[in-house]
Amino acid sequence: MTMTSTTDELDDCIGFLASRRADVKLTALEILAGLSGTPDGIGALKSRLDKLLVFAMRLVPVPAAAPGASEASAGALKVLVNLSQDDSAAARMVEQRAVARVMDYIREGACPHARLMCMLLSNLTAREPGCEQLLQLGQDRLQGLNVAVLLKKFVMSGINYGMGGGADGDEDPFEHVAAVLTNLTRLEAARRLLLEDGRGLLPVLVAQLQSPSQLRRRGAAGAVKNCCMRAEGDGTLASLLRDDAVLAKMLEPISGAEKAKEPDAVVREALAESVLAIALTTEGRAALWRVKAPEMLKAGYAQEDHPGVCHAMEQAAELFIFNSEVTDGDGGAGAAGGSARDGGDSGSDAAGGSAEGSGTGAGGASGGAAQGTGGEPAAAISLEVPADATGQET
Repeated sequence: MTMTSTTDELDDCIGFLASRRADVKLTALEILAGLSGTPDGIGALKSRLDKLLVFAMRLVPVPAAAPGASEASAGALKVLVNLSQDDSAAARMVEQRAVARVMDYIREGACPHARLMCMLLSNLTAREPGCEQLLQLGQDRLQGLNVAVLLKKFVMSGINYGMGGGADGDEDPFEHVAAVLTNLTRLEAARRLLLEDGRGLLPVLVAQLQSPSQLRRRGAAGAVKNCCMRAEGDGTLASLLRDDAVLAKMLEPISGAEKAKEPDAVVREALAESVLAIALTTEGRAALWRVKAPEMLKAGYAQEDHPGVCHAMEQAAELFIFNSEVTDGDGGAGAAGGSARDGGDSGSDAAGGSAEGSGTGAGGASGGAAQGTGGEPAAAISLEVPADATGQET
């Protein structure tokens, strides 16, 4: 099929997704996947979007012992992932309750392609309506249930694959939940819900900062940043500062400590801006002093060469200097602050927002350098499957 294919031919191709013959379905999906990988192709598919959504979503759950069903499920999900990068297509998917249906499939174990389903959720939650549907806002006792399911699977998958629990060549099926968490925490309602007592979001996010997966670290850092940037206005600052051990762990990747040093500048910048946002508050500065943040930032700054990270550290140091809460010692505030302002080149370019792995691209997980008001929230993360992907999950 070419880009000049008639509407009737496109209708026929979509209709083949209902064929009883596995080879016919897979051939149609290969054609549709190719179209979904280009702007012109997406434009053509959007003209028949409702029909395509009906047929593609029916293929996602995999019936037992159905020949070719798993391959068809993966192919349908790849088409949906690529289409969901388009704003209007994603909006229509949300209206058709795609988020809720994907969560049903994840919760029921109805589809083996968790990685692709999480990529689709990441794209659909890049916009507010998708976040609201995933959070189940206004659904009384169900509110937050889907996120709790995702968090549990995210944590268990991280343990299994981070410790080599997957088979050789297997990819972490739930690592893209990190991007979903970044997207969700751009909403005040999500931050309030997720930081409620007993949900344990912050410890989960901070634990991911030591993951071998860059996707996990970037997503977790972006979510931490979003929570910290608006904590005082959200009324969640006390929740963020409750556990000194968690706060200290959040500082480790930018502390210069060799065992915890973060190689990705995107992650370091998000964390430095998180610390700055906390330091803008009286309670936050007190908590940071308790965990020796000025000393940790001093050591990290001495090894830092990324301008955005340096800028956030310098601003935090000024806050420690001019709002010193040290009551003992001999000028500790001045020493810590001054050291963060001394020396150090900052000539490296800002890290790009792409995340390597499986041929998928992710938007930048971190926003610009923090300003006096706490900076901008982390950018929403959107993903793509290559246009030449086969029917097998990547």
